[in-house]
Order: sequence, then C-alpha cells, then structure tokens
Amino acid sequence: MDANHPDRQTLERFAQAGVSAAEERWIESHLRSGCRVCQREVDHLLGTLSPAPEAAPVPDAADAAEASFASWKGLFAQLEQRLALVTAERRAAPPLLAELLGYPPAERPVLVRQCRRFQTLAVCEQLVDASFEAGFHDAGQSVELAELGLLLAGHLDAGHYGRSVVLDLQARAWAYLGNARRIAFDLAGAEEALNQAEGLAESGSADPLEEARILDLRASLLGDQGRFEQAADLLDLVIDIYQDLHEPHRQGRAMISQGVFLGHAGWPEEAIRQIRKGLALLEWEREPRLVLMARHNLAWFLNDCERSEEALRQLARFRHTYREFPDAWTELRLAWLDGRIAARLGRPGEAERSLIEVRQRFLAEGHGYDASLVTLDLAQLYLQQGRNAEVRELAAGMLAVFLSQDVHRQAVAALTVFQQAAELDRATPLLLEEIAAYLRRARRNPRLRFEKAAA
Repeated sequence: MDANHPDRQTLERFAQAGVSAAEERWIESHLRSGCRVCQREVDHLLGTLSPAPEAAPVPDAADAAEASFASWKGLFAQLEQRLALVTAERRAAPPLLAELLGYPPAERPVLVRQCRRFQTLAVCEQLVDASFEAGFHDAGQSVELAELGLLLAGHLDAGHYGRSVVLDLQARAWAYLGNARRIAFDLAGAEEALNQAEGLAESGSADPLEEARILDLRASLLGDQGRFEQAADLLDLVIDIYQDLHEPHRQGRAMISQGVFLGHAGWPEEAIRQIRKGLALLEWEREPRLVLMARHNLAWFLNDCERSEEALRQLARFRHTYREFPDAWTELRLAWLDGRIAARLGRPGEAERSLIEVRQRFLAEGHGYDASLVTLDLAQLYLQQGRNAEVRELAAGMLAVFLSQDVHRQAVAALTVFQQAAELDRATPLLLEEIAAYLRRARRNPRLRFEKAAA
C-alpha cells in the first residue's frame, strides 16, 4: 500500500474485509474523496486490460484481458456495495444508540444480547466512545457504558466484519472500561481491564492506532498510581505512533499529558516545553476544554519555575475562556492559580484571600484532598511572612476536618507530620513541598506511603 493511495491488492483485501481497522478507515475516506490520482490509475489499469483497437489481439491474450477487466469491474462493484453498507450503518448508529440508552439501565444488556439491530460495529464504536466521554463528568456512568459496550462487542458478527476488526473493538472496549474504572478509583480493576485489552490487541489486526490508545490509557493509570516518570516514558512511544500515523491532534494531546506528568514529577521546565509543543499540534476547536487545561497547566508550571510574571501574562491571554466552562471545578482552579501566582509575585494579601476562599469552597463541596493541598499553599505563604501562629492554627484544625472528607489514611499520616512539625515551630518550606509532592502522587493510590526526606 502506497503512503498516499491504495494499490489493487489493498483494495481487493478491503473488499473482502481483510484489512486492518486503520487501513479500512483510511481507504473508506480516500475512496469517498474522489481522488483524481486514483481515478487516473484506475483508468490506466482499465486501458491496459483492454486490447488496443489497431492491434489484432491474440485470442488467449484477449480472453485474459477481458477476464481481468471483468474482475476489476467486479472489485469496484464490491467496493461500492461495501461502502454503501458502511455508510448506511454509520448513519443509523446515532438513533439506534439513543434508543438503546433510552431504556432503563437494567434492560439494556438484554436488548444488546437479543436484538440484532443493535449488534452493529458502528453502534458499538459509538457506545464505547460515549463511555469515554462520560468519564469527564460521571465515573459511574462511564463504567456502566463501557461494560455495555464490552457486552455488545462480544455479540458482533466476526464473519461479517472480520475477526481482527472485532478483536480490535473488543480490546478498545476493555481499555475504555479500564479508563472508567481508573476514574472511579478502582485502580486494581483498571489494571485488570487494561491487561485484557492488551491481550486482545495482540490477537487483532495490530492496528497501531489501537495500540496507541491502549498505551495512552496505560500511561494515565501509571499517573494515577503516582508513577509519573514511568507514565511520561510510556508516552514517548505513544507520541511516536501518533506521529507515524499522521495524527497531530492525538500526538499533541499525548504531549500535553506527558508534560503534566513531568511537572508533577518535579520537572516543571520540561513540562512547559512539552505542553507548548502539544498545544502547537492541537486542533483547538476540536477539544476546547483540553486546550484550557493545557494552558492552565502551562501557567501553573511557569509559576512553579518562578517565572510568575510570564505566568500572569499567559493567564491574561486566556482567562476569558474559563467562562466557557461554568462549573465549580474550573472556577476553583482558576482562583487557586490566581492565589499561587499572587503569592509568588509578593502580593500576600491577594494570595491569602484567594487561597482561603478556595480552601473553604473545596471543603464545602467535600473535596478534602484538594483542600489539603490548598492548605499547604496557605501555610507556605504564612511561613514566608513569619506567621508561625497562623501555621499552627492551620495545622491544628485541619486533621479533624480532613478525616471526615475524602482524604485517605496515608495522606492523613502525611498531614500529621505537618501538624506535629507546626506544633514545634519546625515546619519548613521544604517539608511542605515534600508533603505536597507526595499528595499529588498518592491522590488516587492510597497504598503509597509518605517518607520524609532526611534532614
């Protein structure tokens, strides 16, 4: 197969459902585009298969040419029919999925098993994609949709779609189930699902796009396990795959994720460089929330590098875009960033007001983990001003509050170290940085223990 145009052998395999999922997507798109290059090639082939009018053909040669001409015409008839079926199936998928999801959750698995009209590749793909999108706002729904997608993938007709194509989709369904479980704090279940996805992918079409998807989600799991360095290393491979596939948007997304992991691992300068590279590759209108998240983290890490004036200028350029997402999560993170930048710029009053407000709102909404991180920022601010009494007051009141919030036992143990140090006036900026770095690693992994560095 040429890098830009399918050859005859590839088209023959496509007509017989024998290509990989990546090849199938590309060929379908290419043929629909009405490529003039391919049309000229087809005309040329047809011309060579027909005998020249001025030449008296050898009977056997004429018969062979006629047979090849008929074969070529038959191939394009197959292609035309196949493309029409694919187009019709994809057009029918959205209303079918809406109908399926309109039933009560308990009835959906029964319908998936018994109603053949729901058992299409297009419906399954859209269901699996819906599970991924649900993860941004409802982890429980994401798990439920991924499980339903996995069930549907198991009822697809491998004879009709091709065994490798079905295995690829089953692998993707397992991978997205792993992602949903990760978001729902079930890291062990996420690990199990991703292992299943990787096993199925090895038996599928070896589509590099499917491989990259699974590795990308594996990196997210590593990040949630606090293994930021390993997550960043794995994303090198993901980025290379997307680059080879000419998928700049996906490549940019992976670069941004890698940058965030590098920043959390304590390498903010590298994070800044990678996030900027990723932003340059994104189609901004395609995922505006991703763009906002990337720019937010860019300003955050600039501030961490003591490039606070630059962070403030960056924030001024995109501050208005926060209003496009009127949710508490987005609003609070803007206020938190404002407070951190103000603290670095030597505006303690402004910083204190922002951080106190953010801390109170996180507590009110039951986000004890985020509130603990803001508390450490506030304690840093007080230490810089020599306000040890306020540091002791923060430490004394925080544990009782956080024990009733979503802070796990190992995180509470780390906060206890802060409380004990504050009581003895031995809390230092370095200790607070160590605790904050630990909390970022251990947010979703309560098995990680806090180990204080030697003095």
